[in-house]
Amino acid sequence: MGKIGQMSSKKKQKVSQQLSSPTAVSLPPPRKPLPPHQAVLAPMVGGSELAFRLLARRHGAQLCYTPMIYSNRFVDDEAYRRAELRSCAADAPLVAHFCGNEPKTLLRAARLAEPHVAAVDLNLGCPQRVAHAGHFGSYLLDECDRPLVLSIVRTLATHLRVPVFCKIRLLDELEETLRFCGQLREAGCALIAVHARYRGSATRRRDGPAHLEQVAAIKQALGELPVLSNGNVREAADVLDSLSFTAADGVMSAEGALDHPALFHHAAVRALPMRKRLRKQLRQAKADTAAGDACATKLKHLRAQLRPLVRVPPPALREPPSSLVGLALEYLDLVDEHSAASPLSSVRHLVEQLSKYEAFPESYVPDSAEERKRSEQAVRASDGGHALLKERSMARRSSSGWSTFHIHRDESCMLRWSCARRIHCAL
Repeated sequence: MGKIGQMSSKKKQKVSQQLSSPTAVSLPPPRKPLPPHQAVLAPMVGGSELAFRLLARRHGAQLCYTPMIYSNRFVDDEAYRRAELRSCAADAPLVAHFCGNEPKTLLRAARLAEPHVAAVDLNLGCPQRVAHAGHFGSYLLDECDRPLVLSIVRTLATHLRVPVFCKIRLLDELEETLRFCGQLREAGCALIAVHARYRGSATRRRDGPAHLEQVAAIKQALGELPVLSNGNVREAADVLDSLSFTAADGVMSAEGALDHPALFHHAAVRALPMRKRLRKQLRQAKADTAAGDACATKLKHLRAQLRPLVRVPPPALREPPSSLVGLALEYLDLVDEHSAASPLSSVRHLVEQLSKYEAFPESYVPDSAEERKRSEQAVRASDGGHALLKERSMARRSSSGWSTFHIHRDESCMLRWSCARRIHCAL
């Protein structure tokens, strides 16, 4: 792939100084600078809601996206607007992830979100049927829609004081993707997140592993414009491998973070000794002035290895629980604290995701009468809890006309016990 992301020493020093909060070249003052974006939680419908964002932030995520927000409904429906942009002081920096295909509507939605977020993102990657029906997401990537897409980005970048991001998928040919990314940059896009899979179709959204070599080519072509690599990250080592292979400015994770919300923390912990070892070798190589050309080659090689590790943020101050069980319970604590922001369906899905690798023991003997009582409650909750919750939720939904339903304290406790039995951990 050749030299990826090579810069002069002066530019390297400038980038290093701005690493904690990089600034895009397309956003001159007084536009707000970009937030830190080396470790990013991806937008996920039913996934990146408030409680889970807070969990991910506790354990290493620097930047989080909201789930996909419908721009037209966000403008017209105040209740929807409050629900979709529900946040708190600890939930920052935050990116509002909008979908739509009408520049004026998207601008109105972005202006409503602008006081509460660090950036606004345009969804150009969703391949689902709803995106096909609404003509947004990856279905705006056809050449015939290019003027519309660039008009949207230009409109947002011209009228907002926060940066404008775009999340895209790969086009059919690399040359097409490179040209499109260049056009987005010229229109005012400040950061491009690349889900390194092809657009697919409404019925076929996957085509195997992500094509990270194309992310590397995009980053090389765009130079200083920040690029996030999204895809093929399932564990901590993958974060470092992705940064090294693509030379991207950061890594965005969706499924990997759902499987383990402390993914970025463990990547940072893994990077620390590697960074220390490489810096020591670099100092030794610099001191070895007698080696001549061989020393220069070694220095170049060590710097190339060190470069992606420098972009990894330090580990979170809070040590994460030692198991996914602990993370699931920590997530449920956050659900209790921010219950109005957590749809019941999302809570169920995320707890099941976290607990799916945990095996429930065949025998469980309570240590006390109180523990036996709790165990019996857990059994009842696991056997009938989900059905009862569904029954209550559907009754509440049909009586109130809500399009979504939210979790209440008593239902949260029942869900806790159901989860506790499944992941063999009594509260």
